[in-house]
Amino acid sequence: MAVYKRRYNAYTGALTREWSRFFVLTRYAFADLFKSRFFVILLILCFIPCLFFAGYIFVANSKTVQLFMQLRGNDLFKVESEYFIFMLMAQTQAAFLLNCWVGPVLISGDLTNGALPLFLSRPFSRADYVLGKLSVLGLLLSAITWIPCLLLFGLEAGLAKDGWIWPHLWMVVPIVMCSAIWILMLSLISLAVSAWIKLRIVATGIIFITFFIPAGIGEMFNAIMGTIWGRLLNFSYVFQLIVSHGFREESGRLARRGWNEIPIPAAWGSLIFVCVVSLFILNARLRARETVRG
Repeated sequence: MAVYKRRYNAYTGALTREWSRFFVLTRYAFADLFKSRFFVILLILCFIPCLFFAGYIFVANSKTVQLFMQLRGNDLFKVESEYFIFMLMAQTQAAFLLNCWVGPVLISGDLTNGALPLFLSRPFSRADYVLGKLSVLGLLLSAITWIPCLLLFGLEAGLAKDGWIWPHLWMVVPIVMCSAIWILMLSLISLAVSAWIKLRIVATGIIFITFFIPAGIGEMFNAIMGTIWGRLLNFSYVFQLIVSHGFREESGRLARRGWNEIPIPAAWGSLIFVCVVSLFILNARLRARETVRG
């Protein structure tokens, strides 16, 4: 509209609350994601393992089904800590694959098209911008990690007898905490990569490299120095160690494989350090303007 017509009126509608403005980015990001058929198919595939885990719970609590399948003994079907460890590890790997598809495009498009100055020129801080993008991955990965685990925990509590829920209620804490640190690390790594790499295929490759190359370097360090501290660079191993300790299984399978030698505080510190470094890299890239030298 031409300025000389003097028909411009200021916006008088309702304003979004300041504490929830970052959800605007989250809402529009989800709208773009669900336009992709491949994303919808990949999201559905991430829920398929939950159906098998739910079927396992049903069989474990149904004597009729066990007799029909000619299964004897209760030792074959048990819903204990090992069940939730296996389920959580399976869902977090699915979350990793989904994150590799979604994460690389969340920020790169805004930087490529010069949209970041438009966001920050409004009552919208860099923290709000990062939080809005982070919420996309946080909500998405939560939907396939700790939320299904808690739903199946509730299913087992409803089907089991003899007050199963009370001796096992402590499992809710490791389910949520272990999923939270994995989701936070994946999300920050993806956003940091997305802020610096424009091409999705290259960004996805870098995310994979982030988990495999440091692990190899750590094993080389262990072989040369004769130590075990290089395993802190193997983020998948560190996460498995945290999960096993959280479900009180550190003296079982990990001990048999000789994997319980790393202190748990060091394992947590390794993942938190990765989150801090990723946030620092992301912050260095997010600027409202570009400086051109020449």
